[in-house]
Amino acid sequence: MTEVSIAISQTSPSTNTGGKTCVIGRLLTEQEGWQIVNTATSWEGTPYASVGANSVKGVKGDCSGTTQKIYTEAGFPYPYRQTSTFAAYVATSGRFQEVTDIPDGLQAGDVLLWPGHMAIYAPLPKDHPKRNTGVVRRGQKMDNNFYTAFNDRTHVPYGPYNIATFRSDRFKAFRYLLLPGEAKC
Repeated sequence: MTEVSIAISQTSPSTNTGGKTCVIGRLLTEQEGWQIVNTATSWEGTPYASVGANSVKGVKGDCSGTTQKIYTEAGFPYPYRQTSTFAAYVATSGRFQEVTDIPDGLQAGDVLLWPGHMAIYAPLPKDHPKRNTGVVRRGQKMDNNFYTAFNDRTHVPYGPYNIATFRSDRFKAFRYLLLPGEAKC
């Protein structure tokens, strides 16, 4: 378990809830991250519209709105934030923790943040029908590894894409944090 500092106190390592031992104040597990990715797949094909918190599955959505709605639908809610304010929200809320070991430390469900854009990391398994992009760069296959909404210029709906073919600039990554009192056991 990764020890996480919330505000000025250390998180409790565990508690007993109804006969089950639950870790509290913990980062999202890989399995919980896949819940987020699986929820993201249900948003595939949603047309892009710059609507923020008013994103609606199958109707319209943008990158920040779809990310927030998908997290909430998967059972990991946080208040809507535009991409321009997401990092500040992370710094003050304690709801997410930055993943500093990129790309090795990334796990399914992490939020990827670029200036003006966000997405959900989805390292699709080799046998996943959405993994192959058909794109090859320098002899290497560029597999899909994140879900996002694009923008009005591209007319590309919400779906799986490849980080390296999407943007070449660096991104930050953040993992959801279950706060004390939110034990999911």
